[in-house]
Amino acid sequence: MSFQHGGQLEKIKQDYPDQTLPWIDLSTGINPFSYPVTPNGESNCHYMMASQSLPQHHDQLTKAAASYYGTDKLLVTPGSMWGIQNLPLMRRLLFPNDARPVLLPKQGFNEHKKAWLAWGFEIEFYEDQPTLTQLSSVQACIVINPNNPTGHLFDPSILRDMHATLINDNACLIIDEAFLDVTPEFSMVCENDMQGLIILKSFGKFFGLPGLRVGALIAQSDILELANKLLNPWSIPSLAQQVAIDAWTDKAWQKMCTKNINACGNKLKELLLELAYDSQGTDFFQTHYSDDAKALYDFLLTKGIYTRLLDDESGLRFGLPNSENQWIRLENALLGFKHTKLPESHTFDTHFKKAEPA
Repeated sequence: MSFQHGGQLEKIKQDYPDQTLPWIDLSTGINPFSYPVTPNGESNCHYMMASQSLPQHHDQLTKAAASYYGTDKLLVTPGSMWGIQNLPLMRRLLFPNDARPVLLPKQGFNEHKKAWLAWGFEIEFYEDQPTLTQLSSVQACIVINPNNPTGHLFDPSILRDMHATLINDNACLIIDEAFLDVTPEFSMVCENDMQGLIILKSFGKFFGLPGLRVGALIAQSDILELANKLLNPWSIPSLAQQVAIDAWTDKAWQKMCTKNINACGNKLKELLLELAYDSQGTDFFQTHYSDDAKALYDFLLTKGIYTRLLDDESGLRFGLPNSENQWIRLENALLGFKHTKLPESHTFDTHFKKAEPA
């Protein structure tokens, strides 16, 4: 099976050339209310200066990341994807003779699976939570917390028990915390013992700037030293570094944005529930599992709404709309799909709540 990703709106536009409405891209779990990168006056000047210089890994960048994530045991990387792609190589370099399999969630961000398979690792899967037997027979366990697309969230106490089991057998626990910024109380970042614990952080999800390709790898010192050696020169553009510094240190914006994402996440969940689209997810997205997922996906595309159909077509993931117009169009489209599923003899008595703006 070939795995797809959200965020491919240009391809979708080519597949639907007759679509005249403005496209609504709900295919990712990225914050649609991004950190502003076009300030006026003096702030604009330092962005200009950054864009005109070759990238250097400034101490200010590391300090800003350390302050935001609450630890100095980190390396700023070109997105969390860099860590996903390079951790299998690092494991091979550090433990070349370890032939045990790697444990992954059965449903989850498939780049993890692709990366470990690319380096020849044997893969095993767990459902929502791995068993003790599974943890006792692997060299690494990957947890996506909260999971994308299921939304399953691990309590830190469970992760600590998993970590203790793994390090007893010289195995490691890798936690992808890409969607955890609005619920930091579930993070494992502040653990005292980082042996065998690796955490991936995404800048783009919460700050709504995935195109900058900034992230962080949090781990013990030998892992960070090896990762630093694998980084290419000029790996993070100067402008991206400056924006990240500003965003990581802007506490007022972070507080405001967390409140906004919480509100929008609840609104999306309530909307889907109100229209009988049961879902599960996070503040950033909701996933509706249904036998009709492919039909719903296709129907929404005809209405100019692009969502994320899961690879096995078992469900549909919805990101957050970013305007009242988008909320109205989504609600009307979901009601419209319900209408198409009713028998012809049935009177459709659910009216559209609002007229769509022109």
